[in-house]
Amino acid sequence: MKLSKILSIIMLMTFAAVSAQAKQPVKGLPAAHAEAASHFAEEGTLMHGALANVRINSPFVDLSKQVEKSVDRNVEELVGEMADFAASFLGTRYRLGASGPKQFDCSGFTSYIFKKFGFNINRDSRSQYTQGSKVAEGDLRPGDLMFFSSRSSGKGRVGHVGMVVDVYPDGSCKFIHASTKHGVVYQKFPDNAYYSKHYIGAKRLIGE
Repeated sequence: MKLSKILSIIMLMTFAAVSAQAKQPVKGLPAAHAEAASHFAEEGTLMHGALANVRINSPFVDLSKQVEKSVDRNVEELVGEMADFAASFLGTRYRLGASGPKQFDCSGFTSYIFKKFGFNINRDSRSQYTQGSKVAEGDLRPGDLMFFSSRSSGKGRVGHVGMVVDVYPDGSCKFIHASTKHGVVYQKFPDNAYYSKHYIGAKRLIGE
């Protein structure tokens, strides 16, 4: 660490201690000196300005924001890899109860993709819907799971699942899933047709 940064840290610690204690009477310190110390910490004084300057130039300024950005970037990269891996199965046949890699049903597909990247999620779509945090339709992002009712599950009950891979500026998205008719395919949402009518909700299991 550079000498200037070390000095900044020492100054910050020293000034913080003075600022916190300046208004507290110190044992054995003459009243005039205590009053002067208190004055140094007041807004607009040289000491207050020095404190502000140290905070601005500290090497730790916005460190938490940098960490958050780093985490977001790591999640984005991970989800991108998951989407690419999922895409490698486009065209794979659908089979009820199959968990891959040669055949899948919808939840077998999502659980297979997530497990490949260290996420051991539940096997069936209804149980997967109990995991993660709820996501509003307008806040969807790649990696989220979308849930739908199906002909077999009945209206209002989870029976199908897919994973978001793209979100567009107009608020629509694209998800990948194992379709009963076409196998693993992409689907745009909303489609103003089957999937719009059967949509139940979405959950976020990555980067909660």
